[in-house]
Amino acid sequence: MTIQLSRPWGADNTPDGDSRPSSAIPAGIHSEATDPGREHAAMTSRPAALSGAPAPEQAKPAMQPVPMWHRAVPNRPVRPPLVWLVGVHGGAGVSSLAASLSWAGDAGQRWPARIGLTADMDSPLVVLVGRSHLRGVNALHRALLAHQRQATPVGSHVVGVLTVADAARPLPIPVEQRREEMEGLALALGARTWRLGWLEQWRALEPYELAAWNPAAGHSPVDDGDPTRTPPQPVRLLAEQILTAARIAGARITERAQHGAESASP
Repeated sequence: MTIQLSRPWGADNTPDGDSRPSSAIPAGIHSEATDPGREHAAMTSRPAALSGAPAPEQAKPAMQPVPMWHRAVPNRPVRPPLVWLVGVHGGAGVSSLAASLSWAGDAGQRWPARIGLTADMDSPLVVLVGRSHLRGVNALHRALLAHQRQATPVGSHVVGVLTVADAARPLPIPVEQRREEMEGLALALGARTWRLGWLEQWRALEPYELAAWNPAAGHSPVDDGDPTRTPPQPVRLLAEQILTAARIAGARITERAQHGAESASP
């Protein structure tokens, strides 16, 4: 069964396909979000030492754009991926995950930026991936802030964030708290959150050796414990959840694009 979304979904690469929310962050969800307009405002008042007035609040520098592909993502599979997996740091596990999810693409550590419909352009749907150690969680948080502050490619839609366990042991309390804070920001931005536990089977395998899983195949294989023939159950469950979230997000983008086209037509 072929997995695909109806098109178009922001083919003109305009804000109609952008996933950034226009409403305020829901109350009760803590984040480090700030007003992007204030982020970019220039300081024009005279120094307080000269004017005698209290020192104004210093404007924070604009956030630097995230690393991105300025052409179509290389090493694309034959069928364009439904969603791109973006590692927010090296060793996040993107290659193994993309090999296990037949409809997901490996974007490495860069965001797809050529978003559109032609053969050399890419899906706007992105899942951010990082390890569950402090470095990974902080990198995920920075990536979400960059998206909130419009430092990501126009048209990008963050479907969700995924933390992949870096060990079989429980997280230290400070790291767990930081992850919850990061996930709170993701939810505030309309993204989903997923956690993938430690997979001992993957330690002894290259990504190309891993079995791919397509929930749309219509049947669930018997898990015989061999990851080269059947992905582990946590991966299959994760695949189903990401696929569902990506389909919903793609349908909404398509609906907005079609509505915009109808409004623009005479």
